[in-house]
Amino acid sequence: MNDFNNSPNTGFDSTLVLVSYIVSLFTAVVGPLIIWALKKDDDPLTSDALRHVANFGLSYTIYMFAAWLTSIILIGLVLGPIVTIAFYVFAIIGIVKAVNGEVYKPPFTIDIFK
Repeated sequence: MNDFNNSPNTGFDSTLVLVSYIVSLFTAVVGPLIIWALKKDDDPLTSDALRHVANFGLSYTIYMFAAWLTSIILIGLVLGPIVTIAFYVFAIIGIVKAVNGEVYKPPFTIDIFK
């Protein structure tokens, strides 16, 4: 239970989700995936939130790779920065939601990890 908010989720570890989003800014997939793998059996709500972060990192890594790959045909010069900025914006929104003790699933996230 978090002392800094009035979250009704007694077992939800928003600090761990916050750290996972911050780590995703630097490692996208590896950091959040390791955190989720280590903590997925603790609390179901925390596990669900960490799974969303891991899926978010992997989904947007795929989107960024595809967008930047299309720079060969010049459309990626527009798509690449848009997808990259969207990744950072949604990660920051996830950080704010985690501080407020909320579970956040960023838009366009593919549920790869179940």
